[in-house]
Amino acid sequence: MNKIEEYKKEKDGLDVLEDIQRYSREGPEAISERDKALMKWYGVFFRRHTPGFFMMRIRIPNGIATTAQVRTLAEITQTLGAGFADLTTRQQIQLRSVRIESIPEVFARLQEVGLTSLQTGMDNIRNVMGCPVAGLTPQELFDASPVVREFTQALCRQPGL
Repeated sequence: MNKIEEYKKEKDGLDVLEDIQRYSREGPEAISERDKALMKWYGVFFRRHTPGFFMMRIRIPNGIATTAQVRTLAEITQTLGAGFADLTTRQQIQLRSVRIESIPEVFARLQEVGLTSLQTGMDNIRNVMGCPVAGLTPQELFDASPVVREFTQALCRQPGL
């Protein structure tokens, strides 16, 4: 069994949230190797090449975000990150250079606008992808946006996403 599977056997990745909160107070040096791996269940990725900084991956179901969500992501990126974000091939947003001390604030600000970083990496169903112009194209058979939202809410167990 590989190291990651051993970590998962010891602790469920979804049980690391309280530890993330604690590490935000104690600093990155306190984070165990196991929890560095398990934090990915909450979209928090330790980056060896940028010690002390983390990458966060945010779900953008169907590739569609509201203006409030985009503004919040821009504010988080500007004030708590590197000042830029990446768009992924899975229609997610990656924030770079986020300090562990800032992660609880990022979680709270995302929640305020109906976004989450939950289950955006590792052994999880990541973002539910769809057509960002669904409902607007004349040749589409149907607008799958409501189904994408329902799947996202069910997978994340968070109504309102």
